[in-house]
Amino acid sequence: MPAVAKSLVKKKPTIVLQKTRNPVPEGARIESVRALQPVQCAAIELYLQLKNAHWNVRGSNFEGLHRLFEETAGDLEQIADALAERVAVLGGEPLATVQKLAAVPNLADAPAGMKAQDEFVRVICDRLAFYIQMLANAMDAFERNSDYVSQDICTKATGVIEKKLWRTESHLPVRS
Repeated sequence: MPAVAKSLVKKKPTIVLQKTRNPVPEGARIESVRALQPVQCAAIELYLQLKNAHWNVRGSNFEGLHRLFEETAGDLEQIADALAERVAVLGGEPLATVQKLAAVPNLADAPAGMKAQDEFVRVICDRLAFYIQMLANAMDAFERNSDYVSQDICTKATGVIEKKLWRTESHLPVRS
């Protein structure tokens, strides 16, 4: 690989753990933190995209969507908190500044200028489905490392987000 191209390849961030008496082996804790941080960041990004939808949605079903987007944002705030606390429990550093969050690429930004409810519903459905897949991928890492607590947090989060996806999809036009 040419030297210039090598410099463009993003490296996995170095994970430095705090000392802890947590019984999960250090290697497994590092891998769990590495799997948790992007999922935690994506929860915060999705929270913000839902707040954007909550504030900007327009249309005949404004009230229902406004409320649904607010509820879903609240769920994601709780999920992000649980994930960040798990990172800390494992001795890692939860990512909690805009700069640190921005350094972890996850979700595409919502298109600018959206106002129509159908646009918001489609975009939010896509983001929720993508986030469910992120959770599933993280759970694979937890399974490999026998980190059942992290796996349980993500399993519960998946159930919450799947239900919100179902509720959000119910606002899409019915296809025959």
